[in-house]
Amino acid sequence: MTDVREATDDLLAEKPALESDLREVLAVDERTDNWTFDEVPLDSGTFGELVSRDIVVKDGDEYEIADPDAVRASLDGEETDSESDLGEGPSLPSVSLPSVSRVEAGALAGALAFVALMRAYVFPSVFRGEYVVLPSNDPYYYRYWVERLAAEATGVFDFSVLSGLPAEVAKGEPLMVATLWWLTNLLGGADAAGWVLALYPVVSALVVAALTYALVVRLTGDRRVALAAVVLLAVIPAFAYRTGLGFADHHAFDYPWLVLTALSLVWLADVVREDLSDTRRWLAAGVLGVAVAGQVLAWDASPIIIGALGVYVAVRVAADVRDDRSPLVASAPILAGLALASVLSHLAHAGFGWHTDMVAYSPALMLVGVLVVSLFGEAVRQMDMPGFVLGTGEVAGALTGLVLLQTFLPAYASKLSGRVSFLLFKSGPAETQSMFAGGPSGVLVGPILELGFAWILAVPMLVLASWRAYRRQRRGWLVVCTYGWYFLVLATFQRRFVGELTPFAAVLAGYGFVAFVAKLDLTSSPVLDARTDAGGRSETTPSLELPDRGTVTALVVLLLLVSSAGTVQTAVRHEQVKIVDDKFRSSVAMDAYSEQQELEYPDNYVLTKWGRNRMYNYFVNGEAKSYRFAERHYEPFLESRSPKAQYQKLRDKVGFVVTTDLDVPRVPKDSNYARLHQRRGSAGRGASGSGHYRMMYENNDGSVKAFALVPGARVYGNATSGQTVTISKQVEVDGKSFTYRRKVESNPYGVFSTTVPYAGAYSVEGATMTVPKDAPETGGNVKWHDRTGVAHWPFEKVSDGTAYDAVGGHSATLRGSVDTVKGPNGRAISFDGKNASATANLSAPSRFTVSMWVKSTRSGSTKDREYQLLLKSKNGNFVALSPYGVVSVRVPGVATSNVRAGRVPSGTWTYLAVAYNGTHQNIYVNGQLAGTQRIGNGIVDWGGQLRFGNDYRVRNAHAFEGAIDEVRIDGRALSPGEVQQRYEAQNATRG
Repeated sequence: MTDVREATDDLLAEKPALESDLREVLAVDERTDNWTFDEVPLDSGTFGELVSRDIVVKDGDEYEIADPDAVRASLDGEETDSESDLGEGPSLPSVSLPSVSRVEAGALAGALAFVALMRAYVFPSVFRGEYVVLPSNDPYYYRYWVERLAAEATGVFDFSVLSGLPAEVAKGEPLMVATLWWLTNLLGGADAAGWVLALYPVVSALVVAALTYALVVRLTGDRRVALAAVVLLAVIPAFAYRTGLGFADHHAFDYPWLVLTALSLVWLADVVREDLSDTRRWLAAGVLGVAVAGQVLAWDASPIIIGALGVYVAVRVAADVRDDRSPLVASAPILAGLALASVLSHLAHAGFGWHTDMVAYSPALMLVGVLVVSLFGEAVRQMDMPGFVLGTGEVAGALTGLVLLQTFLPAYASKLSGRVSFLLFKSGPAETQSMFAGGPSGVLVGPILELGFAWILAVPMLVLASWRAYRRQRRGWLVVCTYGWYFLVLATFQRRFVGELTPFAAVLAGYGFVAFVAKLDLTSSPVLDARTDAGGRSETTPSLELPDRGTVTALVVLLLLVSSAGTVQTAVRHEQVKIVDDKFRSSVAMDAYSEQQELEYPDNYVLTKWGRNRMYNYFVNGEAKSYRFAERHYEPFLESRSPKAQYQKLRDKVGFVVTTDLDVPRVPKDSNYARLHQRRGSAGRGASGSGHYRMMYENNDGSVKAFALVPGARVYGNATSGQTVTISKQVEVDGKSFTYRRKVESNPYGVFSTTVPYAGAYSVEGATMTVPKDAPETGGNVKWHDRTGVAHWPFEKVSDGTAYDAVGGHSATLRGSVDTVKGPNGRAISFDGKNASATANLSAPSRFTVSMWVKSTRSGSTKDREYQLLLKSKNGNFVALSPYGVVSVRVPGVATSNVRAGRVPSGTWTYLAVAYNGTHQNIYVNGQLAGTQRIGNGIVDWGGQLRFGNDYRVRNAHAFEGAIDEVRIDGRALSPGEVQQRYEAQNATRG
């Protein structure tokens, strides 16, 4: 450097007027590796002078400056290394701020305002009166936890909350939730959470934009490139919607730490031994440590993000060895930063329990890796080995490290492998697919949908800048290019990483845009690497000045063209993730219904498609932790052909179901989706309607509907045997009227039975029937005939495995070896004592009498556990025959012990009745009270089902062997006299 410096000093001393010419040559040399005489604005005499003094040297048929740093130092009046005084110890850091003109400040303010505008124009969809409606799904997860923690905290500085974070948060995104919690507390508590979470992504975008601006200025000193990068960043879709107003997931919190890490690395990119005495380098190392620690504590997948730092160091060490620079010296500040990050991460892990060991100690592993690579590079350099030895050693070292991890830390290695596999190879939601997914068209269009036309500018610049950065010692650009390639590879696996790619794509695209504009002679060419003075101003690029009107117009047109795809796609992405009015209004309607019915979670859980499930449940019941239940059950619910079976399955876990238009070619007409969404639960197209789903919301075009799950009022009556009975009612929902209709066929006894979800007047075959107001919510029975009782199975009408009910229409399903035999009054059904059973679905009356004729064919036993089940409910045993035929009764839901009384002898028909009057359970045998027990006033619960003759297990040891006839259920407790009369009446008619 000294010879070229002296030659340049001498030339400028002799001919000061050549300074501007020399700067022009230096700028050309910065833009291209080699150039010809025709490319520089010099006359032949001046050019010959530069060549003769060896300031410019020939390289083949082209030229280059022999030592650009020496020429620049001479032009800037800087001292050479030999002239610096290293004996005075570390220099104090400069506190001077970069000088910024009004034009530059105004331009930056305008660019940042544009960033905010592209995220905040969706304000009306987020702030809706008293509601803050965050877009998408995941933001409600963080809102849930922030509000919960804010409600638990006793004050702004109650940091005990940080050590008590739930496992989901402590092992997921603890720093993000903790930060948002603290801001929420600072601004008023849990009520401010909606505003905090809505605004934080926009603030994050502004921080990232400002850091990106600083990154470009540090790299190039060219504020034109920096402004172009910020403007393009504003409209890169993958970044814009993830930092949009209200999109409060973890990505917006991750990006500032990532760019701050890259900026710190750029500050530390050209460290030589003399720089180690500069305090500013160590301050930058401290910033790096904080940035890496913040990145690690922000997200449980952070190890894969900070992996870019390790790749950068590996590439930079190779470049250092090639250029005969000390890799260990260059890595010293980075090692210090990683040491600080390791300490901070450890303290958070040990003190607050944040993250698993795998995540918390990833900075320490990175520290070890960087140290090993730097030491190996230093050894290769000192021994003057060829470059391929270093490359081979780095690959071998990485593989050895993996083997050592697997050998000595197998649990850690397994977790790390599983996490990487999940992040890179898991398929499912859109973000887990490749940025290039979709075949040939996806390869071409996919990146533009994610990055806009910035992709077209960034990719060529990434290739060009990577080549120049490595070959021409552009260590700062090596940071940007390494990070760019790293996240481009990750985005090729999963597009969730496109957001991490965007700041670096914006830097590259910003440079490409200014270079393109320069080709049109609208501005001067940018330089790839420029020095800045103490104030941070570029000394090789002119400061910003207001261009003339024609230039402004041309620049605006070009900028609009380049940003057009990104702007349009950004708007599209915002529309895709926002909560549309109809879905939000449906959640408000469900919330109002929930309050009216005094429902509490999970009775007011909302079952929807998983992609909006957290939003619905947040506004209806406040529970937005997980959408896993919806993910597992929603599609099976829509596909099911049995709405009643789905109701039985979900009734204790779900309060509402939301249906929306589906883009599918064909929907089965009897599926739940067709029954509910297409026919509003009404009968039609050959399928019966649904009785447990009350529609409570429908938007104007019918694309969104919400249903409340209700027990439904059970309506039963009589008609001609085999007649199809139509029950209908006009229903009005949100000002829209429709006819709700059920069609049901009467059984062989002429009894029809169905369930309806609405109260009010119904039309039944030309007559009017009224369902009481509370009947649908309580599961009440509405009888429309004069037959007495709740159910009666005479077993005279048995066919196709079904025994019909002559009163309530509760058909009993026969399974196993069930036969019809001669009974005391006509036909009876027999059970084989193995797997035979009869099952009927019905709700338990609060008071009841169950009576039947029983004939046991199994001989008595003295073994206490060898009882036979006559009646079993889903909620426990009901009526059984103990050894020697002793009757044992326990009312499900009320009694906790059995009452044993009376006896059913084997081989003979015996009339048995069991009654519950609200306080006592009574046993009658052949019309006589055999035993009673006071059991209190509880709620009878059969679990909605009774089974005759068996348990719910196949080949149960307690299966009944014998026959049963004339099973009756009354909705009240018959008096002893009424039981006696019924026995005598039936006994008198026995055949």
